[in-house]
Amino acid sequence: MPKKTPRNHKLTDHDFLQLSKTEGKARARIRLLMLHQLSQGHPIATVAENFGYNPRSVYTIRRKYWLHGITSVYDAAGRGRKSLLAEKDIEPFKQAIVEAQQQRGGGRLTAKDIAQIAKEQFNANYTPKAIYPLMKRIGMSWISARSQHPKADPKVMEAYKKTSLSR
Repeated sequence: MPKKTPRNHKLTDHDFLQLSKTEGKARARIRLLMLHQLSQGHPIATVAENFGYNPRSVYTIRRKYWLHGITSVYDAAGRGRKSLLAEKDIEPFKQAIVEAQQQRGGGRLTAKDIAQIAKEQFNANYTPKAIYPLMKRIGMSWISARSQHPKADPKVMEAYKKTSLSR
């Protein structure tokens, strides 16, 4: 005789349709919509056909909801490739980039320079092409101010601006 799944959570506990309207993650939104249809009394086979899923998958989604509640609609951590840069190293890595830019004096850091910092200081071997998504993920903008020549004299530049013919 098959084991019965304990029903710690009921399909009537949440308004799945309303939750799906504000859900940003597509996979979770689909699962919420499936649960909504199940809560309306639709059979598993119909829900599976509506979403193009195998009925066994819909059954699993319902069973996980019964066991774990609303958190079951979200993917568990651990999916996808892990970052080469450890989570604890993100803030020090950002600081190292800022410091390297300040020490540079003129010009700006390139992806090759940042990949070198990651390799030498944090033992994370990135290619220059992979630096761009890393920078986006850690919240650093790649846009920088116009660089200034190290020998530029701000006083001379201001004097020139005052005396030049600009209207």
